[in-house]
Amino acid sequence: MEKQVLLEKKEGYAVITLNRPEKMNAVTKQLTKEMYKAIIDLKQEDLKFLIVTGAGHRAFCAGGDLNELHGEMNAEQAYQILHPMKEVLYELATFPVPTIAVLNGQARGGGCEIATACDFRYGAEQASYGFVQGNLGITPGWGGGTLLYHRIQNDFAAHWLMDAEMYTAEQVYRIGWLHKIIMVNWNEKLFASFLRKTNEQMRVFKRQYMEHLDLPYLSEQMDKEVYQCSLLWESDEHKEAVRNFAAKRKR
Repeated sequence: MEKQVLLEKKEGYAVITLNRPEKMNAVTKQLTKEMYKAIIDLKQEDLKFLIVTGAGHRAFCAGGDLNELHGEMNAEQAYQILHPMKEVLYELATFPVPTIAVLNGQARGGGCEIATACDFRYGAEQASYGFVQGNLGITPGWGGGTLLYHRIQNDFAAHWLMDAEMYTAEQVYRIGWLHKIIMVNWNEKLFASFLRKTNEQMRVFKRQYMEHLDLPYLSEQMDKEVYQCSLLWESDEHKEAVRNFAAKRKR
């Protein structure tokens, strides 16, 4: 079975790559398990930072794979499917060194949640980004909505979640979600300033940053988001939206 998450260790940092380019790197149960294991294993490594990116140029991640994350589930089933990715996002958010989402292409729905779990986001100039879950009759369900309120100004976060539209790189740079707008063919020079720091410096910087994340309650807040999303999963609006979306893909 082909690996859905690739792990590459470099001098001073590591790269996790979501490896389903033919499916826009959509998240499956297998990808979730592989990503969680990669993050946990890397916590033991002496790194300066961690990069999360996607294979190919079309997408960083298009969210959950609808073959597994479909509308025909009750709330309890939806919670069981959603919660493992919440654990992935929590481990990313609390990783001991800085994490950088290098958005090689579009980030949609859960893809934006993964990116938001990272400390910093560098996004391709021609790509678009959006928390589009609101158009499917639900809310973010992996804890990424909770994290968004920690990453950007609260009213910008709320508006983006409710608007549920795709934004340009320039738009999300202006609201503070993107830290750099980059070319698709990025290289290590992009991280030169980080690489000049010592490993211990970067760990201290990350510890200081996490002091502002309301950590004692962060996991609980993210769990609450998963639960609230799972309740919406049973709604007729969500089921109809998923059916319509699937029908459009088949045309």
